[in-house]
Amino acid sequence: MGALQLVGFGVASTLLALTLRRDRPEMAVIVSVAAGLCLFAAVVSQLQEIVGTLTTLAAKADLKGPTLTLLLRIIGIAALCEIGAQICRDAGEGGIAAKIEMGGKLMVLALAMPIAVALVEMLMKVLP
Repeated sequence: MGALQLVGFGVASTLLALTLRRDRPEMAVIVSVAAGLCLFAAVVSQLQEIVGTLTTLAAKADLKGPTLTLLLRIIGIAALCEIGAQICRDAGEGGIAAKIEMGGKLMVLALAMPIAVALVEMLMKVLP
């Protein structure tokens, strides 16, 4: 799906949700969630390209398997938390969305700690 189609579908879905929101707010939430899932499904193929590119770059940089896996997990967590938070915001639950975002940030930080520790240790060896 091209960018123009993506935006067109998103705007059409938004107009439909806004129209429904007056008379049937529960249907508006369903339309918003369904549109979000459809838009995500439309761009999943591009995620495969990103993973392929990252794998190629990791091979060229001589990154070991666990490092690339960790990077992909961090990207996946960030994407899933963003999608979940946006769905909650669409449903009018900004507080829950904020908690999802905070949880995602903490999970990413926890996963990134071994890399940060290894980086600091490497710097300590290089610096006098």
